[in-house]
Amino acid sequence: MTADFQRRRALTSLAATGLAAAGLPAARAQAWPSKPIRIFVGFNPGGTTDPYARVYGEFLSTKFGVPVVVENRPGANGTISLGALAREAADGHTIGITTSTSVWGGRALYRKLPFEPDRDFAPLGWFPVGPLLMAVPASLPVSTTKEWVEYARKNPVTMASYGPASVPHLATEEFNKRFGTKVNVTHYKGEGPMWPDVATGVTHAGIGSYVALAPHIQRGTVKVLASIGTERSPKLPQVTSFASQGFDGEIFKLSGGLLMLAPSATPEDILQRLSQAFIEGADSPKAVALREAFAIDDKPTTMAEAKRKWREESPVWIRLTEQLGIKID
Repeated sequence: MTADFQRRRALTSLAATGLAAAGLPAARAQAWPSKPIRIFVGFNPGGTTDPYARVYGEFLSTKFGVPVVVENRPGANGTISLGALAREAADGHTIGITTSTSVWGGRALYRKLPFEPDRDFAPLGWFPVGPLLMAVPASLPVSTTKEWVEYARKNPVTMASYGPASVPHLATEEFNKRFGTKVNVTHYKGEGPMWPDVATGVTHAGIGSYVALAPHIQRGTVKVLASIGTERSPKLPQVTSFASQGFDGEIFKLSGGLLMLAPSATPEDILQRLSQAFIEGADSPKAVALREAFAIDDKPTTMAEAKRKWREESPVWIRLTEQLGIKID
């Protein structure tokens, strides 16, 4: 065997090895998903997170050809679910959905969290939920938000909340600090168990999504007084915003939403495939029907837009939580 031939064979072997190594990431990406995908949900059924997880989970299953399992892990305002997600393998087979307040406000709410949001999670998309609504029992002798505030100045009043540092919790603190009310907040594990207590007068107000509130509106057991943010609900165009009624606190102007997350070390190509699937899934019949039922006009955003909102809006939620002095531990 000549030296020339040996040298050519060695070079050919090195080139083949290099090509194989270069192809490894692509092979891994093509192999994903190789097992069922799980979606962790930080709340019980009955609000917005659970149906969004199930509708988009079904679309992922159809698109990628693997089962998608939704796991409800309620508790501690979504932090139990988020802590579990942070410990999962970053291989694209486990993702989670939660409220913006859970992942953003939690770091100001708790002294110690089982995760660090900026380090541990990559946002896959922002899912708008439409304007949140404040409603009171139909039996309460008030017809406007200002009347409710006056009533709360003179009577013991409770506000139902779907979790610490949520919009109803922050709004309660805003009412108490700026308007001299003495409203106590009652926390529930999601909206499912919250609204029946409002409808029956166990609590005197609540703030949450149209879809969870709709059955009680239809039965006439609640009155809707105002909406959070700048938009009106398409289902309740007669209901005006807090801001237009003269309540100019920052919490009344923010628009809440849901974040779909993955462990931050998940390969970028898998993150992009998941994010694009959510955008594509927004036009599926079940997703369109979901937005119609929830009175939501906007579709999920790109991953880039979700990152922008995270970067710009999370400091606002943190600051509001810190300013209002809300602490759980």
